[in-house]
Amino acid sequence: MILWGLRVAAGIMCTFMATTMHAQTLAARIAGIPDGPVTFHFAGRSAICGDGESFVRLGRSFIGRMHGDMYDRPCSGGPVQVRVTRLAGAIERIESWVGPLRQRDGRDLGRVSAVEAASYLLNVAATARSTASTKAILPAVLADSVVSWPALLRIARDSASRLRGTRQAAMDWLARFAASAMDGRPNQVSDEADDADDASGDAGLKSHAVFVLSQLPRREGVPALLDVARQNPDQRTRGRALFWLGQSGDPRALDLIEFILRR
Repeated sequence: MILWGLRVAAGIMCTFMATTMHAQTLAARIAGIPDGPVTFHFAGRSAICGDGESFVRLGRSFIGRMHGDMYDRPCSGGPVQVRVTRLAGAIERIESWVGPLRQRDGRDLGRVSAVEAASYLLNVAATARSTASTKAILPAVLADSVVSWPALLRIARDSASRLRGTRQAAMDWLARFAASAMDGRPNQVSDEADDADDASGDAGLKSHAVFVLSQLPRREGVPALLDVARQNPDQRTRGRALFWLGQSGDPRALDLIEFILRR
């Protein structure tokens, strides 16, 4: 009878501990693990894919290590996997992959919700003192169905505490969100390629003209790019102008991007 009671008590305790762990936030679970790497994964946007190791593909745009046969390489729409490395209680490093899950060093927390993962990563981007703040942005914006641009806007405007690279990464993605919003696709990510447009004819000439404006020294092309983004009748040309405005880091560009996202 006593043994049976002990077993029941142990079972209740195990259930309580499992329930408590499940109720903890992702941030609390990571903070409760000793220094070292921790991994977790979550659902990504339907428009993305990757090889689980070297690159992420978003439409015609690639992020990561480039190869000559990029368009021919297998690209899986699998989950987003993140590894967080802590040192002396602080976030030291963040790595992310898209595609087939792979075994990686570190304690694995398994699958978490995309909303919770994005919230955690955006908080790291907004508060971490290391370059992990910059690396946290990519997996955050890839999280499925998450509206991340308000947090990105705060980061992009935080010149007092955020690294320049972190603010620039936030602005790059804000420009992509703005381009999609102008195209009637709110909370989607523009898939404009990062390289020069290889389109022919009139579209190619417009794209090249926008690129030339983006390369003028001392941001001299920004006013013209702003006009193109506001007024050009061709959606793709406006999107290219927004892409390069996002690269500029210019406060005037950020003002326009915010206006587009908030309207």
